[in-house]
Parts: sequence; C-alpha cells; structure tokens
Amino acid sequence: MEKNISCEERIGDVLERRVEDMKEVVESEDPIEKLNEYALALSKTELYKLELSSGGPQDYFVFEYDAEFKELLDITYHFLDWFDGAKRNIPFNSEEWKILEKVFYSCIHI
Repeated sequence: MEKNISCEERIGDVLERRVEDMKEVVESEDPIEKLNEYALALSKTELYKLELSSGGPQDYFVFEYDAEFKELLDITYHFLDWFDGAKRNIPFNSEEWKILEKVFYSCIHI
C-alpha cells in the first residue's frame, strides 16, 4: 500500500472489508469462535455527555472514559443546528484538553 494515502482516503475500503468479516462472524455456526479469528479484544469504555444547550442550535461535549484503567481516552465537541451538525476532536494534551479534563474529573468525582 502506498504510504502517501491518508486514513481518510483508505477508511471506506477498510470499513467495507471489516463489515464483510463481521457478516461471516454472524453467519457462522459458532460466532464467538469465528470472532476470535478477527478481533483482538472487546473493550468496555463509558461515554459521558456534558450537554450545554438543546434545540437549534445544540452543543455538547462527549468524554470517553476507560473505568478499568481510570483514563480519559477522548473528548469531542458536537455542534448541531437544524438538519446539520459538526464535531471536533479535542487534541490530547492541548490547552483545551487540559481544561476539559479538569471539568470532567470534577463532574464525575473519580
């Protein structure tokens, strides 16, 4: 595979292949055994939604948290207006991340 092709350009093809893999899993005689051929693990994370406004427009942050390792994994900001929406990932260790991480931990008291 050519190294200059971005993940954004590759994701459609990869997703299509993965869905075909999962179709094989659900159609097999032993789905759990078949899934073991494809998957590394099934991890559990928790999602927390900090709602800031509702209606049109609406905005909120989503925090993805791994309770087992007590680690904040991801933060996204969502902005939605009538029949339209956008989201942004908050870069890890950015000033925004540091502020929002403090908000998250103060809200859930971990």
